[in-house]
Amino acid sequence: MRSIGWYKNQWLDIDNIFISATDRGLKFGDGIFETILIKNNQPILFDEHIKRLEKSSRILNINLKLNKSSLERLINEGIKKLALKDHEFGSIRLNYSRGKNKGRSLKVNSTSIKNSLDNLWLEFYQIQPDFSPISVYISQKEKRNEFSLISKCKTFSYAQAIQVLLEANQKSFDDSILLNTSGELCCGRVFNLLIKRNTHWITPRKESGCLEGIMIEKALKLKIAKEELIFPEFQEDDIIIAINSLSCRQINKVNDLKLKSSFDPIYFWELLYN
Repeated sequence: MRSIGWYKNQWLDIDNIFISATDRGLKFGDGIFETILIKNNQPILFDEHIKRLEKSSRILNINLKLNKSSLERLINEGIKKLALKDHEFGSIRLNYSRGKNKGRSLKVNSTSIKNSLDNLWLEFYQIQPDFSPISVYISQKEKRNEFSLISKCKTFSYAQAIQVLLEANQKSFDDSILLNTSGELCCGRVFNLLIKRNTHWITPRKESGCLEGIMIEKALKLKIAKEELIFPEFQEDDIIIAINSLSCRQINKVNDLKLKSSFDPIYFWELLYN
């Protein structure tokens, strides 16, 4: 079994999870999610992901209240059903919508705390973590809003990410990175950035509008990296890493600048996860 889903107390093929046309997550992108790595048949950094999910729910007034132990039991059951071998990796996408909508209005009917699993669904996949190098284009069409609440949360809305990927691909780049409205370096399309410059690792500060990445938080706690205000003035000997929970890729080209230095992303990624 290479994928499986859970919705409303049922284990299902992911293709058989059907979300109501009245669901706000489907209609308006009004929902939040987390993606968790499965390694050695365990959910890695589970507590950190749940903490961020709950923080996102508070910021956006979704007011999610999950029974953490019940959720952990569900996730462990899903991992068993996925039946990965010890050397194989998987991922869990934990989705939570604000719920169903009455009529066509954007109006939120209630912001009271919900303690229900009706608006939750889980997706389990076998994956292969990505460590391949990439080229990136600095988007000229889209900017991250450093003042937006949305920028602080992992939401269902991927409209901006899709647009910057199309923009990059049209110019023959693999992916895209974004600046904020002040021209400050922020983040990638679906990843955070780490830069090694003059023997020191730096990462864009939270105030830039980047998502507070789980892997970045790990690097900060281990004192491997420091947050800084960074402008997109890259140097040939910079080491630039695109990182998230499922990948760690060295950026070998930014716009027309080819980067010279080589790096072992697998070692670095495993260092953070250990």
